[in-house]
Amino acid sequence: MLSILIPSFNDDLTSLVQILCREIQSLDSPVEVIIGDDHSHDKNNFASLEKLGPVSLIRNPQNIGRTATRQRLAQNAKFKNLLFLDADVLPVHSDFLARYLAHLGQSAVLFGGVRYSDQKPKKQLLLRWVYGKKREAKTAEQRRRNPHFIISQNLLIDRDIFLSVNNPEIQRYGWDNVFSYQLYHQDIDVLHLDNPVLHMGLESCDNYLDKVNQAMETLVWAQRQKMISEDFTSIQKFYHKLRAMGLSRILRMLIRPCLPVMRQQLASSFPSVRVLDFYKFYYFSFYKDKV
Repeated sequence: MLSILIPSFNDDLTSLVQILCREIQSLDSPVEVIIGDDHSHDKNNFASLEKLGPVSLIRNPQNIGRTATRQRLAQNAKFKNLLFLDADVLPVHSDFLARYLAHLGQSAVLFGGVRYSDQKPKKQLLLRWVYGKKREAKTAEQRRRNPHFIISQNLLIDRDIFLSVNNPEIQRYGWDNVFSYQLYHQDIDVLHLDNPVLHMGLESCDNYLDKVNQAMETLVWAQRQKMISEDFTSIQKFYHKLRAMGLSRILRMLIRPCLPVMRQQLASSFPSVRVLDFYKFYYFSFYKDKV
């Protein structure tokens, strides 16, 4: 009935798998859990997990990235309903799986959402936490206003749909935007539920800003490859609006000398999501205008 697929690289999945297996024991529907180990350093890290319940392990002989690992997991799943979970999340509700099972068949794609802890983390993790709470942690009602913007860390999807949208050959950070657009482009409905996971894996400010840079490069690359339209995301719309007025390069040049100060602000005790928006714009504009 349901295949839970978890790509992992050097992650401790004990708490997540224990919670899932505890609920699986109370369900009448058949559920399996498959972990995709993307060539982790500790080969014994998953040994105890297979004893917890209907848990199996697929090991990659080399590191192939999350997108390709998800492809392998989907191809090896017993059931057509695939629930993708990231390794650094925990279900918020004790009936997490039951809530998904209750909506099977209502849509080919179900998105339960994401939350962040109310407890303020240490300073170096603040930016990722603040951004997550302000931009990602939305109710189902809020998400329905832009239904095709999804985060794949808590996503239930029909296997045939997933295989038609996923591209295992692409190893680039920031692929959720393209994945979301492909669902939109294929006119695939997304049903939004209030069934969130708690995102536990906060990154340091420096690591997150490096990923922001990569995500902007990926977005520009995908646009040039015709994998996403030029106006799907807010950053694309903002760029093209300024470019139409002849202001995109001017704004980028104004931001450039401020980048060190912006990074300092984003690493501070009061990081601003608005500053992050301009930081993203700089790199999107840089890659967009780069020949």
